[in-house]
Amino acid sequence: MLRMLRNFFIGIFAILGFLTFILLAPFFAAFFILDDFGMKYAAAPDKIVLSIDMDGGFVEASVGGRIEGFSLRPKTTLQDAVIAIRKAADDPRVIALKSNLSTQALGLAQIQDVRDAIFKFRATGKPAFLFSETIGEGIGALPSYYLASAFSDIWVQPSGTVGVSGIVSEQPFIKDFLERFGLKGRFLQRKEYKSAGEIYTNSEMSPANREATEGLIQSWFKQIVTGIAEARSLDNDTVRSLIDRGPLLSGEALESGLIDNIGYRDEFETALVKNFGIATSMRLSRYLEFDQSSGKPEPKKTIALIHAVGEITRGGSESQIFSNNSVNSSRISKAIREAANDKDIDALIIRIDSPGGSYVASDIIWRELKNAKKQSKPIIVSMGDTAASGGYYIAMPADRIFAQPATVTGSIGVILGKLIISDAAEKLGVHFERISLGDSAGMFSSLTDFNETDLKRLNQMLDATYADFTNKAAESRDMSIEEIDKVARGRIWSGRDAFDVGLVDELGGLGSAIDYTKTQIGLEEEDSVWLVPFPAPEDTLSSLIRVLEEGQLPFGIMSLLQASAWIKELFSPVFAQYAALQHEGVQLYMLPISAN
Repeated sequence: MLRMLRNFFIGIFAILGFLTFILLAPFFAAFFILDDFGMKYAAAPDKIVLSIDMDGGFVEASVGGRIEGFSLRPKTTLQDAVIAIRKAADDPRVIALKSNLSTQALGLAQIQDVRDAIFKFRATGKPAFLFSETIGEGIGALPSYYLASAFSDIWVQPSGTVGVSGIVSEQPFIKDFLERFGLKGRFLQRKEYKSAGEIYTNSEMSPANREATEGLIQSWFKQIVTGIAEARSLDNDTVRSLIDRGPLLSGEALESGLIDNIGYRDEFETALVKNFGIATSMRLSRYLEFDQSSGKPEPKKTIALIHAVGEITRGGSESQIFSNNSVNSSRISKAIREAANDKDIDALIIRIDSPGGSYVASDIIWRELKNAKKQSKPIIVSMGDTAASGGYYIAMPADRIFAQPATVTGSIGVILGKLIISDAAEKLGVHFERISLGDSAGMFSSLTDFNETDLKRLNQMLDATYADFTNKAAESRDMSIEEIDKVARGRIWSGRDAFDVGLVDELGGLGSAIDYTKTQIGLEEEDSVWLVPFPAPEDTLSSLIRVLEEGQLPFGIMSLLQASAWIKELFSPVFAQYAALQHEGVQLYMLPISAN
């Protein structure tokens, strides 16, 4: 009887799966095809105002085929934003840049990357316009205004404010809170500045932590003040006094020279039409789909771009579809190896935005980069918002390290510890019985503190790890162990200060790293190159199918997805032709990404 019922329901599910396939497969296929092909082959207008949504923010990397929240479309990458603005600077079709900015969606080093690109755009004589409903509402928004200051013409809504009210660092310390529940943090560190465990073990900042944090925010504040002063033709003291008064009402900001106009969005758009006549407002992602060659010859060189974004972890799934914000050592190492061995790749750029993670995983990536150097291809690192601890570790083999002045880097040190829950368990009436073999079997158990034998062994391990880290850092930076130890000891540095103490080679963002890499492969900075992501992005549908194949799925769903992919492949030329025929000047080829 049970078997009959099971077969009956399997049959029902099979029929439902088949009917779902018949009804929905064309829609799945059409969605993915139009997503890939729709509107890509149309001719670019003669008069473009490039539109960039700063409020949406930019991700450091989109590996393709990724689902972000409920959207199958990947978010705009910082790489795309920087390259699009730099392209637009040399594109005669682009007459201006416009943007909106009301919320802070970028990190400080990312802001500097975008500011660099906007100033490069403006250096060609083209204006850049910004509209903001409010630069901060009920919050401090000094970094947002720092980004806004790169624009030549800043508009703020009459009811808006300009939140130039300084920057602040607040660190929680929960030792006393944990003790109320019978919890205890136990952490060992190398050395005094390696303060990540203090949140659990301290009631307040240690002197070393305070020194490093104050140094970091002082460096940031100086960079922001100087940047705003230069952009708005003010002196540093005036900017500091305005920050002390902030946040400012729109009228106060206009009077002080921080903004240029007060008006609503419709007035902003009307002013653009008045200045430029009828021009096509085009978003960044659409602009990148058009012919960007501007009469230049096809690039002869290729640079591999490898993103290392998130916590550094060992092994794990190599799936690209769900963003888990981690640097998978297996996946990144494979990408480095393939790029180094690819005869068509002339150089590698590693873009790092990572606070560190596993020491072993970091060492795996470090070794892969060391091996890659045997291919005699330039390896350049570009640091994003953070490249500290393990993030700095994997940068060390590079031939040249670029960091923005605001990048958080360094933190050459190591930390190890655990949260002890035994007292909390007792309070909750949870009792554990242990049976173990080996004197150190319970060393990493959360039920007991480290004993003297444990501490002796763990300290030996920490000493060995710290020595390995500093030895490799000294070798890569051509410094003595004594010299590197003075700037290591677990201390974080701003990119500006890291440059001063010799931990990075150049101050600049991704654009600067690309320009430098060109010169290392026989090109001029203004030359175009192929910029190829490694590993290669997967198509969204193909990636989804591959992930689902690894799991257990209800009967019939896989046939639906596989059939959709088959239909997409079969009919993609038809859909592409249909989209192209809606416009004149069909372009039937893809052009390389130029870093100009």
